[in-house]
Amino acid sequence: MGSSAHVTNIESLRDLRPALIRFGENSQVALRSTESEASKVLGMLQREKLPHWKRQIRIRSEHAVRANTKLVQQTTGDNPRPSVDARKAFEHAKRQVREAEEKYERTRYWIRMLEKETVRYRASIQPMATLARISLTTAISRLDSLANALDNYTSLAAPSETKPKIDTIPSTPDSDQASEESS
Repeated sequence: MGSSAHVTNIESLRDLRPALIRFGENSQVALRSTESEASKVLGMLQREKLPHWKRQIRIRSEHAVRANTKLVQQTTGDNPRPSVDARKAFEHAKRQVREAEEKYERTRYWIRMLEKETVRYRASIQPMATLARISLTTAISRLDSLANALDNYTSLAAPSETKPKIDTIPSTPDSDQASEESS
C-alpha cells in the first residue's frame, strides 16, 4: 500500500453508516411507491373505466335504438315527416354512442401505453434498485470493516520514544573555535 490517509475522526465513518442505511431504505420505498402508483392507475383503468365505457356503449346504443324506433314510427304514421324533436333525439343518441365508443377506445389505448411505460420504468430503475439493494449493503459492510481496522490501528501501542544516550564531550568555547578553524 503506497498511499496513506489522513483520518481525523473515526466516528464520522460510524455516523455515515445510519445515513447510508436510511438512503437505501428511502430509495427502495420511493422506487416501490412509484411503481405502486402506476399499478393503481392501471388497475383502475382496467377494473373500473374500461367496463364503465363498455356498459355505456350498451346503454347508449339501446337509447339510440329507441330513438330510431320512435323516428321510424313517426314516418310510418299519418304524417310521413318525423318531428324535429325525434330527429334531434336520434342524432343526439348517435353522438352519445360515438362518444362512448371513443372513450372506450381511448381507455384501451391508455391501458396499453401505461403497460408499456411501466415495463420501461422497471427497466430504467433496475440499476438504481440494484445499487440500493446490493451495492449499499456491500458499502455498509466495507465501511464497518474500515472503521474497525482504524480502531484496531489506533489502539496499538505506539513505539516508545526513548532517546538513545550518546556520550558527548562537553564543548568549551575554545574547542568550538578550534573546530571552526579546522573546517
